[in-house]
Amino acid sequence: MRYLVCSLIGVVLFHLMACDSTPKKPKSSFTKTVKLIEYGIPITLTAPEDAAVKDRSDNLMQDVLIEGDHYYVQIYGTSATNPDCKTLAQDALTDYKTTDGTFKKIVRQDDCGFVYAVQTERDTNTYYNFDYYSVKGNKTYRFTTTSGPLVDLNQQQVEAIYEAVKAQE
Repeated sequence: MRYLVCSLIGVVLFHLMACDSTPKKPKSSFTKTVKLIEYGIPITLTAPEDAAVKDRSDNLMQDVLIEGDHYYVQIYGTSATNPDCKTLAQDALTDYKTTDGTFKKIVRQDDCGFVYAVQTERDTNTYYNFDYYSVKGNKTYRFTTTSGPLVDLNQQQVEAIYEAVKAQE
């Protein structure tokens, strides 16, 4: 009987050690690490190997663009007006819904961001964009992509970029 109990305990302990219940971040399909600290943004993202960073900032706003093959992220940095990324995202979504004539529908919504579809009146194509907000110290960072005829990204590509932005460090 003692042998059976010890065996059962051993099997249970083995299974508990083998099962890792720690949630894992989704693995990004992008392999290049882009450290934005040199542009004044204390954030690191992943991007495709061919990604290039352009600093288009001026005296009023940080404006950094990361562009690569099927990858386009624009980052705007401003003084934080609200420390809650959820409120910033909800306000932006409300604004899109009420004032943007190209807004079609929400594809996905998370606490600090969302993916949405747009379509112009004269175009039968649907394009996908996202907004994601991060507050670091006294700065708000808005990550966005703009797809359309000039930057043609499909829904899957936009969602992959969105995931890479959400996984920022």
